[in-house]
Amino acid sequence: MNLSVLINNFNYGKYLRPCIDSVLSQVYPDFEVIVVDDGSTDDSREILASYGERILTVLKENGGQASSFNAGFAAASGNILFLLDADDAFLPGKLARIAEIYDRNEIDWCFDRVTTNEDDQPPAELQVTLFDKRDTLRRGGFPSLPVPTSGLSFRRDLLSQILPMSVAKDVVLSDNYIKFAAAYLGRGAIVETPLTFQRIHESNRYTGTSRAKTLRPRIMIATGLELARRYDGLQALGKSLVAGGIAETTSLLKLRGEARNTVAGGPFGDAAATEVALMAARKRLGNMLRRGQS
Repeated sequence: MNLSVLINNFNYGKYLRPCIDSVLSQVYPDFEVIVVDDGSTDDSREILASYGERILTVLKENGGQASSFNAGFAAASGNILFLLDADDAFLPGKLARIAEIYDRNEIDWCFDRVTTNEDDQPPAELQVTLFDKRDTLRRGGFPSLPVPTSGLSFRRDLLSQILPMSVAKDVVLSDNYIKFAAAYLGRGAIVETPLTFQRIHESNRYTGTSRAKTLRPRIMIATGLELARRYDGLQALGKSLVAGGIAETTSLLKLRGEARNTVAGGPFGDAAATEVALMAARKRLGNMLRRGQS
């Protein structure tokens, strides 16, 4: 099978070379590296040019991470596609080991967990859990998928049902949408032993930042609306995500008005405002009880 690694970059020039090199040094017979530069203003484009024909570079105006996913997918030719943020890196042997998992199992996606320790080496043995929660997702439940962008890979046939995706400012619509959509559309595997290094630093857009608390509810709402808009079978999950996002930022007295404003003109229909408000109220009360608030 041939593989494509889609690296998305925006002003991560100081991390870009180790990221690209971690992929180019992989021992696998057939893979391509596609780097989408999302309108960087640092030295990223000079670094990309230095690689010549060893990588395929896609240069575009700034449009956000989702737009980079779309552009990378449009340029890729592989039948297994990997996502990678430009500040992260693959551990040695990742491509071959993930390809083997696809070859041995009838799966549509494979997510591997990450390490934040730059000195970690790939494990000698992998712990792989097959994952099929499609019925759970249709009923409105959302299983835990704690893997960031750089640990995600997909068969082309599956990803073509997810991308291109709607774009949004910042990272409010990005890997969470892709993960839930993939888990709804197909059977997958989670590699419990890390094969990816995730770099935690002061310029992270979400992970480990003070922005995460305020971004989280926006991500939940945007993801819920987009999933419900795109897939008829994810209406229940979409409502639950939207209600959860509203519950995290809105007082009980304002829940109904916020729910009405959020669902207006959206995939649920305006009549769903009361249902979403009630769901948000239950979630809000549950959050308050867990935090010991009155």
